[in-house]
Amino acid sequence: MMKPIRMEEIEIKIKTINIFIALLSFIAVAFIVNGVDANIDQNTIYIIKNLNHYEKNIEDMRNVVEKLKAEVDTEKKFMNGYENSSYLDDIISINAQIEELKFYNGFTDVRGPGIYLRVSDSTSEDESLDIMERIIHDVDITVLLNDLKAAGAEAIDVNSKRIINISEVVCAGPVLQINGEAVPAPFVIRAIGDMENLYDSITEEGTYAYNLKNNYGMEIEAKMVYNMSIPKYKRYGYEYGDGYEVKYAVSAER
Repeated sequence: MMKPIRMEEIEIKIKTINIFIALLSFIAVAFIVNGVDANIDQNTIYIIKNLNHYEKNIEDMRNVVEKLKAEVDTEKKFMNGYENSSYLDDIISINAQIEELKFYNGFTDVRGPGIYLRVSDSTSEDESLDIMERIIHDVDITVLLNDLKAAGAEAIDVNSKRIINISEVVCAGPVLQINGEAVPAPFVIRAIGDMENLYDSITEEGTYAYNLKNNYGMEIEAKMVYNMSIPKYKRYGYEYGDGYEVKYAVSAER
């Protein structure tokens, strides 16, 4: 396989040939001009007779130059095409990484199998229960969410509010505030993952959900779902980046 010609080598060859052509042209013209007013000897006549031969050589060299120029243009087009292709591959790779990060961090809509969990305040007639013990609080929802995460939940939402690592669940009077928005009872929790593991984590005896239902009379309904959709994370109704600002954390990478 022939070794490809480097662009620098081609340009040097072109410059050398151009200089040689210019020199030959100068010599030929000088002989002609000088021969008009001077005594032309036999040697000069021989040179003049061979001008056609030199002109043919010059024309051949010009053809070589044009061919080399064409090769340079082809090489440049190839290099430009290669660079553009390389940049395009890099852009595609970066976009794929961004989409993957968005997927794993809750910034894309997802769907899959999982469980449906409906939680609301107590309906127990046990008069020994305090009024505060009959109400679902933020800590109750938080513990239930943690139990689901521990059971392998890959995506969770509460009343269609996606739960991610920066989500907050706090009491706000008679309602909860999730991702900056008020959410009233009943609370519908959906989690995507292994259906049986998720279901067991909130129905087996000794679990937090089991105690809420059986000791405090909270209404808790759970069922497995073969296919459900969970929306991407939003805050105050806006997608991430529009309604959330990082104020204090900075990158520790150097």
